[in-house]
Amino acid sequence: MLPSLKNVFFSDTTTPTTTTSTTTTPTTTTTTTTTTTPTSTNQTISNPPIKRDIGDINDYENANYFNYYRILKNKYYNLRDSVGLKNLSNTDTFKLIDFTIDCEMNNTCVASILKQKYSNNSDTPVEGIYKIPLAPYSVVSGFTVEYQDKVFIGKIKSKEKAQNQYSDSIASGGQAFLAEKTQDGQFSFRIGNLPPNENVTIHLTVISEVCPHLSSLHNCFHHFLFPKYSFNFQFNLNIKLTTPIKNIELLYYTNKEIKFKENSNRKEATLSFSSKNGIDDDIVCIVEPENDIEKPQSIIEHTKSNNTYAVSINFTPSFSHLSSDDVNQKSEFIFLIDCSGSMSGKPIKKAKRALEIIIRSLNENCKFNIYCFGGRFTKAFDNSKVYNDETLAQISKYVEKIDANLGGTELLPPIRDILSTESDFEYPRQLFILTDGEVSERDCLINYVATESNNTRIFTYGIGNSVDTELVIGLSKACKGYYEMIKDNSNFEEQVMKLVSIAFEPTLSNIKIDWGTELQIEQGPTKIRPLYSGETLVVYALLKDNKIPQSTVQVSLIGNGPTGSKLEFPITLDFSKTIDYENNSVHTLAAFNIIKDLEEDERKGDHSNNRDRIEELGKNYGLISKYTSYIVTVSSEQVTEETMKTLDIIQTPTTTTPPSNRRRQEVDHIMNQPMLFKSCAADLLECSETLSEAPSFKCRKERKVFSFTKISSFFSSPHTSSEYERSAHIAYFDNKEKRNNNSINNSSDSLIELIKLQKANGSWSSPFNEFKIDLSKKPSNIDNDDIWITLIVINKILNDYPTQQSQYDLVIQKASKWVKQQLTRLNISNQYDSLLATSKLYI
Repeated sequence: MLPSLKNVFFSDTTTPTTTTSTTTTPTTTTTTTTTTTPTSTNQTISNPPIKRDIGDINDYENANYFNYYRILKNKYYNLRDSVGLKNLSNTDTFKLIDFTIDCEMNNTCVASILKQKYSNNSDTPVEGIYKIPLAPYSVVSGFTVEYQDKVFIGKIKSKEKAQNQYSDSIASGGQAFLAEKTQDGQFSFRIGNLPPNENVTIHLTVISEVCPHLSSLHNCFHHFLFPKYSFNFQFNLNIKLTTPIKNIELLYYTNKEIKFKENSNRKEATLSFSSKNGIDDDIVCIVEPENDIEKPQSIIEHTKSNNTYAVSINFTPSFSHLSSDDVNQKSEFIFLIDCSGSMSGKPIKKAKRALEIIIRSLNENCKFNIYCFGGRFTKAFDNSKVYNDETLAQISKYVEKIDANLGGTELLPPIRDILSTESDFEYPRQLFILTDGEVSERDCLINYVATESNNTRIFTYGIGNSVDTELVIGLSKACKGYYEMIKDNSNFEEQVMKLVSIAFEPTLSNIKIDWGTELQIEQGPTKIRPLYSGETLVVYALLKDNKIPQSTVQVSLIGNGPTGSKLEFPITLDFSKTIDYENNSVHTLAAFNIIKDLEEDERKGDHSNNRDRIEELGKNYGLISKYTSYIVTVSSEQVTEETMKTLDIIQTPTTTTPPSNRRRQEVDHIMNQPMLFKSCAADLLECSETLSEAPSFKCRKERKVFSFTKISSFFSSPHTSSEYERSAHIAYFDNKEKRNNNSINNSSDSLIELIKLQKANGSWSSPFNEFKIDLSKKPSNIDNDDIWITLIVINKILNDYPTQQSQYDLVIQKASKWVKQQLTRLNISNQYDSLLATSKLYI
């Protein structure tokens, strides 16, 4: 077994056993994981545990899973009018009468059957088009259509064959159904030659990943799924977890009924409610498991019909017992700074000052880099470099030269440059973006970064009142990060450091599942995202060739722990205690995640022969993909001769108009400086040559095609800002400058000068000339002048700048940790507090 650390992941309520160098015998043999706890060797001086108010489990709108619906809400204002079966020319053609949702929920999956009955008031045959929004963690695995007492079941076929078969059936007067997933993530299918005045019932089977939020599991149906008018509605949720349930809650609806199943040890329960007046609010079911969710949990699903097995593993570790002294993890930090003309004056000065603090807050376990962007971009290093005294000095010189002189706001080229570089899973990549404006093709940019969320976490800062809020929020949410809106420059550094502090919270990285030699599996996702504080890991696998052992199998979850050690968490899979879910939810999500990996490989050009496997998985588990579609064709008993009406509801719902782009004053600035403009033009050409190799995709925005291969899509055409825009710019920034003649006061300047003298390891060293330090007062048991100097500087900063503690907190933590390491070397680690108090007398 790998060495581990005690109480890194588990709260006081758990009593795990200790890992030894030999394999331990599991204490239980159920599908619930048997987990052994990491052990600890040397304990450093205790610091308060790292704690942060990470929110309320009921605050689902701030959960990462809700970002898809948040984007839809901001993009479309009439989406509810276009979902379901509609006729835009005659809204009375189809009307929803009854809607029933039956769900089954386990640790990792939710299987939902949506049954919708529509009346059909058309007097002629019609081609209806049905559409609902489908979150990226959900997939349709089955659909049927009923009318005239007949049931038509959808079958998966290759996309080209399905399209041809649909067209042929319609042309011959038969009935046909074709289902696909649209580019904006909505599930859509066409119903051709639907007989007049016949009610239609649609059944959809939707398999979703459970939505983890903090310590809870959510099951959410957005009100976008439902029309605005009244209809009969029934909701039923059957919950089956492998751990006891602490609490169940349904938001907004009071007429709910919650029952725990007898003799289930509170592991099984039901929730139901009904309405005669339709649905006006989101349906949000919140299940809070007991603390055992902090241990890896496993489910083995066995499908008896074809004798296949699938496994899911979920894990939500707790880092609550770690102090800042305990954390010794690796990470890559990249800072992307807006240097367009509108950042001139106080904003760019504040940004530079924040960078000076940030780069001294990093440690020698980090890699780092800084990018500056505008109409072009520059970077301190070609690739991120390891943090040390040499690279710190180099990047400090780069920061000194930063200015708001790079033209327009083109964010995609530097992001593309960053994300196209293969991430090092030993160093989880965290990207910080600071901007005060807008970009063209915002939605396409957000969709693009979302494809890289498995290896990069993004933090965003929006500066001022004219920043595109949706850009700031969307980029961070797409990559499960955090954002800050900085409206007042007086709190600039504090708000910047708030997110940097979150980035230093304990992380489990470089995660792998060791399935051993007994199991032959296909895993999805193949690359596992680093597990940050408050997040949940979910991994699926299909067993190959249906070969299983006779009893139990020990597998392991392995990763780099936050203390710098490799950690291993044993998981016992007991194949005598499998579960046969009716809708094969674990199998379906395993196949769904494998298909996503295969499609992503193709997007990046890594493989070109994935189509056969994607089609095979799609057909086996009823999944739509880039190569597969649902199709049903039925020969009509009487060929339809009347003219068929097409109900064209596939057109995009009306989009909300974003705030008019505050085009930047730097265009005038550039145009007035020919040499700079020529330099920018040369860099634009260089960027275009590099980026033209990227795969292209299309994004609908006012019917314009966006392609990575067209440099015109990346960069705005130069044009002159209006006098109104120029005066607005002056009103926001320059007038603030006049009210604050000294943008950085003397106290702040002296603090920065002190911080800039700190070495990469956290110490301040001799010779030290910033203020007088009497080295003759150094205690005799300290053998290094730097220890004494660092203690005095710590006290100096704490004493002279108490109101700026949030800015320098990480700097002091790093210095304190270095001192403690030196005292441990001298076998006087218990004297840190007394030495700190003594040194305070000499500041």
